[in-house]
Amino acid sequence: MKKFLLILAMIFMSCSTCAAENLKFIDAMDDTGYYYDADSVQTESSSVFKVKMAVIKANFNRMYTYDVRITHTSRTYEILSSQILSYDTRAILEVNNSRRPPQRYSDKSEMGQMVRLILYGE
Repeated sequence: MKKFLLILAMIFMSCSTCAAENLKFIDAMDDTGYYYDADSVQTESSSVFKVKMAVIKANFNRMYTYDVRITHTSRTYEILSSQILSYDTRAILEVNNSRRPPQRYSDKSEMGQMVRLILYGE
């Protein structure tokens, strides 16, 4: 059932005409899917860019979105703001506009996979 919900979430995200996002699949673990919005990528410099990430927990009907600044050369990311939404209606349940301190990411993490997808299309 869990895999069915995750597959259903991925199909909905790829076929949805009501969503303004262009979500690209990064990875999944159990009932959680990781995506980034390809239309939101903004380059600030050759090694710094902003992007919107989405984490979907289909079994809880929740979508967590994050505005993130990534510095590729230092392998760090900084969450600029976040939202919690009801997945099916996209109703905003909570907003957090406080910035978090930069965090390091590894190449094998979801963040590292997303950076490779954005920069190299892999």
